[in-house]
Amino acid sequence: MSFQKDESLILLAKKAAASVELDFKDKPKLVDPNTNANTSNLEAISIAKDFLSNTLPGYFKSEVSHDEDRLVKIGRSIVDLLSMEDDNYAHHDDKVNVVLEGLCHILQLCDVLARVSSDPSNPLKVPKVRFGRTELQMPMVTLGTMRFQQTWGQNIHDIADVHQRGQQNLMEILRHAIFNLGINHIECARSYGSSELQMGVALQQLFQEERGGRRVKREDLIIQTKVNAMKAKDFRETLDKSLSLLQVDYVDLFSIHGLNLQYHYDLVFNNPSGENLMDIVREYQKMGKIRHVGFSSHGQPGLIQKCIETDQFDYANIHYHAFGSYTASGGGSCGGNEEILRLLKEKDMGVFIISPFDKGGRLYAPSKKLRSLTLPEMEPIYFGSQWLFTHQDRDYDKVGIHTISVGAARPSDLDEPTMAAMMYSSNKQEIIEKVETVTKRLHDAEVEALGEDWVKSWWHGVPNCDTVNDAYQFGQMVWLYNVIKSWGMLEFARDRYETFDGNLKKWDFQKPVHENIDKIRVGWGYMPGIAYEPNKDYTEYFEKVPEKNKERVLEAIKFVWKYCSASSDKLSLHVPAEWTTAYDMRPWVEIPKQN
Repeated sequence: MSFQKDESLILLAKKAAASVELDFKDKPKLVDPNTNANTSNLEAISIAKDFLSNTLPGYFKSEVSHDEDRLVKIGRSIVDLLSMEDDNYAHHDDKVNVVLEGLCHILQLCDVLARVSSDPSNPLKVPKVRFGRTELQMPMVTLGTMRFQQTWGQNIHDIADVHQRGQQNLMEILRHAIFNLGINHIECARSYGSSELQMGVALQQLFQEERGGRRVKREDLIIQTKVNAMKAKDFRETLDKSLSLLQVDYVDLFSIHGLNLQYHYDLVFNNPSGENLMDIVREYQKMGKIRHVGFSSHGQPGLIQKCIETDQFDYANIHYHAFGSYTASGGGSCGGNEEILRLLKEKDMGVFIISPFDKGGRLYAPSKKLRSLTLPEMEPIYFGSQWLFTHQDRDYDKVGIHTISVGAARPSDLDEPTMAAMMYSSNKQEIIEKVETVTKRLHDAEVEALGEDWVKSWWHGVPNCDTVNDAYQFGQMVWLYNVIKSWGMLEFARDRYETFDGNLKKWDFQKPVHENIDKIRVGWGYMPGIAYEPNKDYTEYFEKVPEKNKERVLEAIKFVWKYCSASSDKLSLHVPAEWTTAYDMRPWVEIPKQN
């Protein structure tokens, strides 16, 4: 397939948008957030079909063309691209070129997907890399399983209670990942509701299928699951339950899930009331039920470092993204998990990046400012992927990332990161140059918004929840201020701040901090910190902050409260247009949220 890269593409996109506007003008409005049967999505589908039929007609001969979710995303992307010509805040002089390159990115993605789905033997697949000392050949993109299960709860015990639509969606994701894209690493967890039950049934079905003369066998897959730190007896039972639900004799990778607090560390290595959980893990390794051992963490860099330095783990799942390190943002000596990556390399451990597009910045629904800063070279998700893939090429120590996890709610959620992995492998130098260009543009916007000295020092002395006596994630709050001011990531910051408001509602100020944390320990470990209250004096918390930054830190924390807290709706604040959402690549509400 090929397409003409000139301004005629823009005219065809405008024609498609105008035609659909006319077609839907007098039709009744349909509203259904859980499917594509709503006016907004039907309009987007029509725009995508019209545009592609005139630019890349061969696409409609491919299997992937039947996926309406993908067409919704394309239609939404086109609409926002066309709006950029009139946006006075777009960060480019040549807006026509930005729109043109955005349209070409859509066509390139469709071209690649059509080719890989039409021929299962096509060599264009997600590349594999050595996963540290495990010696596993790991795909650069991992299939995460936390967004397609029926429910987050543990109330479904039989596959007969799972809705057919949800299980079919899961099967379509699996087939697309494995057969079309070459993704063979599946990351599960006992705490992902009905995910393991549904995955176990789906895998057995998949093992019986044949596609293009090819069958998938258990040994073709890298299956990972995770179990939270808990009492030894419960840990054993939970681990057995995971293996049973997944219907496998062993897992290739097993993680202690959420090694977030000192309490969790002690259960694993220094359990005062029974067996150390690591001893149980080693027991299962001897029985052949676990191949390699790792951990995941939303904790602070100091705790993550402590876990790594035990030399008991082969790999780690951590947050480290182009725009920050999620709950670790503001922590450690670098303001995040950068130092952790260097230690992982030193220990030859596998590096697994958690949630690059959700906790990494809500890149599936970027602000208009962020999208205008990553274009014309890359879309935000594509950039977020390539920033990680090219890390080893741009870092002075050649510290690399091995795989990124994509929690797919639908098959098309895998599109951008998998194309990024394929393009990195085949056009590495070009990709590196584009990443460097976008990174500089983002940095320039950051310095313009915040000042160079602040960018280099904002986290110095600002506390996060390092111990059970720390109630505030002030470092993370200041980070949210930075990403809003620099790149307009307001909706992302609001999502993250919601957890502070939730924790505050459960807080009893008559009790010590550690007693409050004990009540909500599991949730606190993943999302620690309570919200700021404007009537309190927080000066005592910032004794270690450099004098030059103290006033700005307090200003930042108050700013984030104003714009992101539950109280923000009552304040009638002005929200710049460039902070609003450019598009949302979630065509419908993910299934566990529907239930």
